[in-house]
This record gives sequence, structure tokens and C-alpha cells, in this order.
Amino acid sequence: MALCRKNPMSQRHRIFNKLVLSIDDKQGVLNLSEVVMIPEKSTFSAILRKVDSSEFILELDTLTPIGSSFIYYNPNTKILHIPNLTIGGETYKQVQFELIARKTGADPIRFRMLASEIDRNATHQVQATVETMPVPASGDAADDPAIWIHPSDPARSTIIGTQKQGGLGVYDLAGQEIQYFSYGNMNNVDLRYDFPLGTKKVAIVAASNRSDDSIALYKVNPKSRQLENVAARTISVGLKHTAYGLCMYRSHSSGKYYVFINDKSGAVEQWEIFDNGNGLVDAVIVRRFKVNSQVEGCVADDVLGHFYLGEERVGIWKFSAEPDNGNLKHLIDKMTGKGGNITPEVEGLTIYYASKTEGYLIASNQGNDTYTVYNRAGDNEYLGKFQIVANETLSLDDVNDTDGIDVVNVPLGKAFPYGVFVAQDGENIDPDENQNFKLVPWEQIADALGLKKKTSYRPW
Repeated sequence: MALCRKNPMSQRHRIFNKLVLSIDDKQGVLNLSEVVMIPEKSTFSAILRKVDSSEFILELDTLTPIGSSFIYYNPNTKILHIPNLTIGGETYKQVQFELIARKTGADPIRFRMLASEIDRNATHQVQATVETMPVPASGDAADDPAIWIHPSDPARSTIIGTQKQGGLGVYDLAGQEIQYFSYGNMNNVDLRYDFPLGTKKVAIVAASNRSDDSIALYKVNPKSRQLENVAARTISVGLKHTAYGLCMYRSHSSGKYYVFINDKSGAVEQWEIFDNGNGLVDAVIVRRFKVNSQVEGCVADDVLGHFYLGEERVGIWKFSAEPDNGNLKHLIDKMTGKGGNITPEVEGLTIYYASKTEGYLIASNQGNDTYTVYNRAGDNEYLGKFQIVANETLSLDDVNDTDGIDVVNVPLGKAFPYGVFVAQDGENIDPDENQNFKLVPWEQIADALGLKKKTSYRPW
């Protein structure tokens, strides 16, 4: 490879159509076979096409003037500046590569990426690698997933999915159904670990039952990976309208477990759940509050003590999750057209825990089939958005009209070494089947948006 230092204007018509790349993931080094000085006031777009496990071909597509921005190499700082770079459908801004000193003259010239900014206005593309079996009912049936992590063998973890026309499905990480609990029109589902029940600590699962406006309660049997009913009674809620969205909260300060449940009017109830002394779970209401219009998706941050609620045509609200901390709320994002980054209808909400204070809040935007990502800490800074496109290699269709979502940072075997993001697919059209759930490896999302991939922290 030769680094050209001639007058860049003399290179105006010199475009190399193919550059061979090899990426060293461990050192973060990008090896280029040849670098061309691009004329001033120009940029290029590129398509990254995989050749084998270690080799890529970068195909230069166009040279397009973009005003005052240009690509240049500064021999004094040994920095290569690229204002805009599109690789594999992902757009990066203000990319800087540092020239690495060669040990010998025979060594290839190498550049290490120093910095880049993900284009937060771009919609980044990811692909599902697994889908669950379709739910047994047609039409609008599947709704919300929850990921249960197996305590000794994470590769045997499961996806618990609601079927709001009549039950709960339990799926393995290959998408195969291992249980169908055909009782109640279950809308939303959530779970927490280490719930004290009798002499054991169990994974407790709660679901909103639209059939009788109640909170359904189960435990996960770790041997069979199936659900077992543990409700002490029918826990009927006091909402004026049909029970709808639901999420759980385990207080980091008190250790108590709670269920939030809401209805389409915007009303929310918070229930404390506990062992009734006979190895079953009972509940008592501890709080009521509301917003002005329809809600569904919600999620609670067990460590930071926040409760997030999606008001579908307004935005995402943040409350305290503690029942005695009042009902003051803060709108962390609002609809596009009103200065926000989400579209009607904001639906599912979930949290990725990277550490005690780091991580991400993720929301599904049913209005445009995308997912928005926010910083979990501070003022919940908007970080970008992504969509799940078709995986033609695995014959998996794209994901549209999403209701519920969930995510974990725990390695779940070879298929999901950094955790997994799960989304309900409201169409599932190729082939045309009943709705189901799609599984996306977390590293696809993290790499696309420049997010963390941390697998050691557990909030429970």
C-alpha cells in the first residue's frame, strides 16, 4: 500500500473501486491495502461486503461534493480525517484514523480508529437471528416478552411471551415452544429474581390478565423451565378500564417487590407482592396515579429507583418507583414534530444494565417500526435509533408494528454471547404467519449505535 502525497487535485479522477480490509477486533486496527488522497470538498460512501471470516472488501460507491467538508491526511499529526463514512448501512461522522508506525519497511501501513461520532439522526439497521414459533391465535395476538435467565446454564434460558387472546407461551432460545399456558388474555409480562417464597428464592413472573382485570402470578420451575401458578387468590385490580400494561420493580433500598399495572385511560396502580405464609403470593395496593391519555408500556429501574411510563401519543414519563416518594413526573422525550425523537405510538419499554449506574432505556416506536435508545443515567440523553430489517440469509423477515420488548446483558450461550434483545413482531409476513417474537444479538445494536457490551453486571 502506498500513501499518495501528490497534489490531491491531480487525483480527481483516480478512484479505487475495491479496497481489501481486514479488521483486528482485539487491537481496533483497520488494515488498508491502499489509501488515496481524496480531493478537497469531497466525501465517499461505501458498502462493506464480507468475503470470509477475516477479509472484507470495501467498494467505493461515489465521490460527492459536500460543501466545506473534505477528507484529508495531515502528515504532521499523522491523522486521517473523514467527515462522513457509511459502512454496511451505518453512518459515522468526524472519523479519525491515526497512522501506526511500522516496525519494518515491509510491514503494511496501518491506521487505528481514534474517534468517531455515530450519526444520531440515522436509523441503524440490525437483524434478528432467531424467531419464536408463531402464537396459536391469528390477528393482533402476541404482545409482550420477558427473558428468563437460567440460573446455572444461561443457554437454557427462555422467552416468556404473552398471547392476549388467551395465554402465555414459553420458548427456548431456538424459538421452540416448550410450554403454552392457556389461561387468561395476558397482555404484558415481567419477572424478577430471588423472590422469597416459602423456604426458597424463586423467579417470580407477573402478567396483566385482561379476562378478569387481575394480576396473574407464577414462578419459573428451573428444572422444567415452565411456569407454575403461585397466586394466593385472584388479585383483582381497581382500574376503571380493562387491565393493560404491566411491569415489575424490586426496590434496591427496601428489597420489596412491586407490580405496576395500568389501563387505557392513563391510570396506574402499584401493588406490593409478598409470600402469604403458605408458599403462595398475595398483594396489596400501595399507590395510585395517572396521566392524561392512553398508556401501556412501562419499565422500572431497580437500582436507580425510576419508573418509566409510555403515554402513547405524548411521550415517555419518568416517576419515582418508590411508593412513598410522590407522583412528580418528568417528560424525558416527546413526539417528533414537537421537538422529540419518538413517534406515536410509543409502546414497549425495557432497560439494559451495563453497570450499577450505566446502561440504556429502550423504547419501541410502533408508528415507524423503530426503537429509540436513551442513556439510563442522568437526564436520559437520546442516543439514537435502530430498526430490525430482514435477514435474508436466515430467511427471517423484518419486524414491524412492535408492542413489547425486553433485553438482557447476560451471555446466553454461543448464539447470544453479549445478551439478547427481543421484540414482538406485529406482522410476521414472510412467510405470512401468526405474530411471534424476534431475537437480535445485543452486539449488533451496540456496534451500530456505539453502545457498551458489558456482561458482568447483574441488577439482582
